[in-house]
Amino acid sequence: MARSQQALHTIPAESARSADDVYLSIKDALASGQYGAGQYLREEQLAKSLGVSRTPVREALRRLDAEGWVETRPNYGVRVKAWTLQDAREIFEARLLVEPYLAGRAALSIGAGDIARLKALADAMLAITRHPSTPEACEAWFTANGEFHAIITAAANNARLDRSLRSMKETPLIKWTFDTYSDEDRERSARQHFEMVLALEQRNAAWAEAVTRCHILAAEKAVLDRYDREHSAS
Repeated sequence: MARSQQALHTIPAESARSADDVYLSIKDALASGQYGAGQYLREEQLAKSLGVSRTPVREALRRLDAEGWVETRPNYGVRVKAWTLQDAREIFEARLLVEPYLAGRAALSIGAGDIARLKALADAMLAITRHPSTPEACEAWFTANGEFHAIITAAANNARLDRSLRSMKETPLIKWTFDTYSDEDRERSARQHFEMVLALEQRNAAWAEAVTRCHILAAEKAVLDRYDREHSAS
């Protein structure tokens, strides 16, 4: 599910000593697919790339192991976790429990400024569907979609659930979902975004919950269908 490896961005000098910055930098690289599933992460190489000692890198890898991003193999080292079909099912199941609820809550309190921004993002995503799919288009879609959903869940005013949901959606699986989409999938998703905005604008919590649930179920189907295609062909 991961993309080809890219260079890990070096942390700016002024923040290089922060263990949290090291952790976030490595986590961002994992989330964006810069390291392939099963690839080993070497402390010395990471430390050199980030301009830090091996100690904060070691601490970061321990945290990422506890969160399920990597796995430690005794006598071998730390490698990137390979996401499985079960991982996908669990993430979508959790999203279905949390995200529609937050959308319904958001419908009761979201402000006009957020509604305006959601409309602009929905327009941007619709425009992307009218052009051929490219890596750049997928990245633009991923970024706009991430902001769109983050605005909605933040508007629900439940910080704990919002943080939990964001953690789930930081996995490489989410970006892989967008790479999976066909042109028809993207058009359907774009239409659902407009329907979400309308439900929020109408302060209709039940409608907002329903369309969000349909939106997640459609994404899940795209991922599971791709998994079936790739494994039936192998």
